[in-house]
Amino acid sequence: MQSPKQPIGRPRENRVDAAIRAAVRELVPRVGYAGLTMDAIAAEAGIGKAAIYRRHTSRGELVFSVLVHGRKTRSLPDTGTLAGDLTALADLILGIFTDPVTAAATPGLLADLQQQPDIAARFQERFVAEERALISALLERARQRGELAAAADPVLVHAAVLGTAYAWLFLLAQPPTPALASRIAALGEAAARGH
Repeated sequence: MQSPKQPIGRPRENRVDAAIRAAVRELVPRVGYAGLTMDAIAAEAGIGKAAIYRRHTSRGELVFSVLVHGRKTRSLPDTGTLAGDLTALADLILGIFTDPVTAAATPGLLADLQQQPDIAARFQERFVAEERALISALLERARQRGELAAAADPVLVHAAVLGTAYAWLFLLAQPPTPALASRIAALGEAAARGH
């Protein structure tokens, strides 16, 4: 009987992973995504650059992993109305986009995703598909309550809510306001009703 083989190379160290994540979370709001370099991350984390490259093949892959690490699957409350559910969704999306690291990294990371299809696919699976499932569920609840006469297009509703939040915060550089989530929800509701 053969003994189990030892893994090749050194085992991953959790403290190094944690130091890399902490360095990225510290640097991105300070220097922005464009100013983030592997050298700066290594210096901030107090590790060698090779340790980063053993874990991450690119800046985009590294920042993506930091943004999703330890992230719990989100859920939305059933507020009892389509407007309330869409407001909760808009509030959730605005909360993600206004996180200091996400806010500083999102525009540059989205640009990098165009050049890195493997990370773009993970982004679709991890962020987009998760939000789309939440939207499909809330639209179905609204249909069952009689608020919608027919099944609504979750892709269109998602585009109305996510796209408006992104455009407001990043393209138009407007600050979030207390009424913003409900205003975005109204656009999502219009999309759901086909108006």
